[in-house]
Amino acid sequence: MSEADSAAARWDEDRDAYVARFDGTNRSPSVAVAETLTETVEVGDRPLFDYVDPDALDALVAGSSPSTTVTFDVEDAAVTVHGDGRILVRPP
Repeated sequence: MSEADSAAARWDEDRDAYVARFDGTNRSPSVAVAETLTETVEVGDRPLFDYVDPDALDALVAGSSPSTTVTFDVEDAAVTVHGDGRILVRPP
C-alpha cells in the first residue's frame, strides 16, 4: 500500500481545508472520499451516495487529466476531488 493510499486527512492552513490523497490503484476516489469525510465532517449515518454517485465520481476522476475537478456538497462542507489524486474538504 502506498503512502498516498494510506495517508490520513490533514488540515492545510493555506487551502483552509482538509487534504487527503488517493492513487486510484488500491483505493478508488469514492472510497477515499468516504474515508476522508468520516475523518473530517459530521455526516451522520448518510452514505456517500446520498450526495454523489460513487461510480460516476470514480469514472470522472480516476485516470483523468490532473486538471479535472469534481466539486459537490456534503452537508455544509464542500468536497473537491482532483484528477491528480487530491481531495479537499472545506468545512463550513
